[in-house]
Amino acid sequence: MFKLLQENSEVATFLIATSFTAVGFVLKTFIDTFLENRKYKKEVKKQFWTEKLAAAKKTSEFYYEHLELIGLMIHQIDIQLEQGFSGALHESIQSTINKLSERSTNPKSFEHHHIHMFYDVDTEVFDSLNTESVVIVQQMENIEFLESDTPAEIDKKLNDVKILLADLKTKHEKKKSTYKAYLKKIREDIKHFAE
Repeated sequence: MFKLLQENSEVATFLIATSFTAVGFVLKTFIDTFLENRKYKKEVKKQFWTEKLAAAKKTSEFYYEHLELIGLMIHQIDIQLEQGFSGALHESIQSTINKLSERSTNPKSFEHHHIHMFYDVDTEVFDSLNTESVVIVQQMENIEFLESDTPAEIDKKLNDVKILLADLKTKHEKKKSTYKAYLKKIREDIKHFAE
C-alpha cells in the first residue's frame, strides 16, 4: 500500500488531505459541542438568576407595601387616639383594611409567591400575624363609646383601645423583623452570586 501511495502522489495527497479534513471536522464538532454546552449552561444560569431576582423583587415589593399599609393604619389610629377616639375608626383606616383584604384576593398580588421556587419562606407566620392584626382592628371597631358612658367608662374603653393598639404594634414589629430576616438571607444569596 505504501508503494502504491509513492507511485500515485495524487492519491496520497488526497488521502492525507481527506484524513486531516476528517480529523479537523471531528475536532471542530467536538469543540463546538463543548462551547455550545458551556454557552447553554451560562444562559440557563443567567435565566435562573434573572427569575430569582425578579421573584425576590416582587416579594419585597409586596411585603414592604403590605407592611407600610399596616404601619400607616397604626399611625392613623395613633393620631385618632390623640384627637379623641370616638369608638369608630375613621374611613381612611377602614379604606386601608379594605385595601389589605383586596390585595389578598387579587390574583395579581400572587406574583410574590414565585419566591417559593427559590426560597423557603414560611407564609404561615405572615398569615397568622395578619389574621391576628385584623382581629385586633375588629376588636377596636367593636368598642363603642356611648353618650351615656361615664368618664370612668370612657377611660376604660380608651385604655382598652390603647392596649389593643400596643398589641397591634407588637404584631407589626414581629412581622417586620421576620420579613427582614428572610430578606437578609436573600441578600446574602444574591451577594454570593455577585462575587
